[in-house]
Amino acid sequence: MVTRGRPRKTEKEDALYGIMCAFWQHGFKATSMNDLVEASGMAKPSLYAAFGDKEAMFEKSLLHYFDCYGDLVFGPLMRAEKHYLVDVRNLIQTVGYLAADKSTPLGCFLFNAQVENAYGTEKHKVLLSDLAQTRYGGIRTRLLKAVDAGELSDDADIDALATYVDGQLGAVSILARTGAGKGQIDQFVETALKALPSETPFDFDDLPEFTLRQ
Repeated sequence: MVTRGRPRKTEKEDALYGIMCAFWQHGFKATSMNDLVEASGMAKPSLYAAFGDKEAMFEKSLLHYFDCYGDLVFGPLMRAEKHYLVDVRNLIQTVGYLAADKSTPLGCFLFNAQVENAYGTEKHKVLLSDLAQTRYGGIRTRLLKAVDAGELSDDADIDALATYVDGQLGAVSILARTGAGKGQIDQFVETALKALPSETPFDFDDLPEFTLRQ
């Protein structure tokens, strides 16, 4: 049922989450205003008043996605409390498990949007590039901490390693979007991890069990 009038803050947040999921599910181009009205539970005039036009809603949705999932995905990586390979494993596996979660649209919204908007509007490209650079920068920062901890050599190619890890996030997101289960994701992550170097002894067979934080 469509509600009328300006929503309270909690209602507005719920509406934005619904809008985000609509774009996440269908992409920018395929999502209609009727889809957004239904997803938000708001009448069209109230929807425009609260969030702006369709482009503005899409941009707000991408930022809201980062707000919803950023700490869950990148918090442990930034805290660097474990060996860097454990942190990277947890990062890729978290993205994979979230992307495969059937309670939300499949895949990673950011990666889905990057693929769809490769030929999209310039404004969308800039925002998506900024968000991707934030993601890449977080990975790179963690790898630099690994150098400081002696887990990576001083001459390690940090940019190449960060690009590799970032690429695995995109790959596991696509894998999950095509219907891969947790077993396939686990195998993918295990294989991806073994391509990464370590200056300190590390037993891949003795990795702690992965548990998705909530």
